[in-house]
Amino acid sequence: MKRAPIVIRAACCDDIGACVALVQAERERRRFWQPIFWRPSPHAASISRVHFTNLRQRPDIVFLVAEQDGEIVGFLIGQPAPAPPVYAPGGATFLIDDFCVAHGRRWRDVGPSLLDNARTRLRARGATQIVVVCPDRDREKKQMLRHAALTHASTWWTASA
Repeated sequence: MKRAPIVIRAACCDDIGACVALVQAERERRRFWQPIFWRPSPHAASISRVHFTNLRQRPDIVFLVAEQDGEIVGFLIGQPAPAPPVYAPGGATFLIDDFCVAHGRRWRDVGPSLLDNARTRLRARGATQIVVVCPDRDREKKQMLRHAALTHASTWWTASA
């Protein structure tokens, strides 16, 4: 059975719950990789709901969802992130931190669809650089980012204090 096409569109109010569910599932996965760094707050879902609702209303934010067969299968949020004053990337930088898909294998189809659409929209807003956050152990997401011609710029290291 052939799947319906993936539709990328701006998020609406009704999408927030699905986006929160996706990010909560991602947090559960990440906490096994780094139990302290990625440990979710007991209030993470409600905090995310408020945060995503606020971001969706801001005109400087690109908040996209991927929909297939009436279901939200991924989302991406791009927001302005000024470069530190010691760097001059030559235009606007946008940070893509909240970027989730329904299942790891969906980085192959949903991830590139969201990223390509976001890049087009961000370039129209003057972006010359995007910075995408990706956990080191998320092999599927890292592979998708490499195929999308992103390069590895930095790594954070963590340990118990």
